[in-house]
Amino acid sequence: MKKAKYGLLALTAAIVVAVLALPASADTSGWLHGEKPLEGHVTMATTGGEVIEFGGSVLVCETAASITTEGGSSAQITSYSVSKASCAGVAGELEGCTVTAATSTGLPWSLAVNTADLTAGEVRVDYSLNEACPIDKIETSFPELTLTPEEPSAINLFRFSQEGTAKVDGKATTIGYFGSLNLPEEEFGTYGIG
Repeated sequence: MKKAKYGLLALTAAIVVAVLALPASADTSGWLHGEKPLEGHVTMATTGGEVIEFGGSVLVCETAASITTEGGSSAQITSYSVSKASCAGVAGELEGCTVTAATSTGLPWSLAVNTADLTAGEVRVDYSLNEACPIDKIETSFPELTLTPEEPSAINLFRFSQEGTAKVDGKATTIGYFGSLNLPEEEFGTYGIG
């Protein structure tokens, strides 16, 4: 009986050691450089544009953002700027309006990386509009904003398309927030996720 008991213990111990020696494969999502895991510090400078839409009113702006990572399954948006001079109200109450200030709050914004997209946390941008505009201020705030690359393994750009609640002159309003962040052409396909 003792031999069987010790034999069972030895077998159990051997199984535990074998399982612990296996490579972890539960979640291998993360940044890639070419087809290999990204190693080292990288900052991706992106440019693009955004569209804010609510109740038939539309505001279009050019943007720039920096995405920084050290590889693995995380990153940060360390800067996000809106070109005030580029912003134009093109429809509804915003038609003809211009932006006098655009402020990104809470930077850096964290980014969680999986095999298909990135999720930014606590994204907030506030816009002040010119005096002639019937709207004074738009305050956007997203607990999460999903950035989806066109081709995850060889990224040229990230798209976002989100519906959420914003404050327009202090009143809660449902908005659509759309746009893209584009890598410089010389970096097309250099980085990926997977």
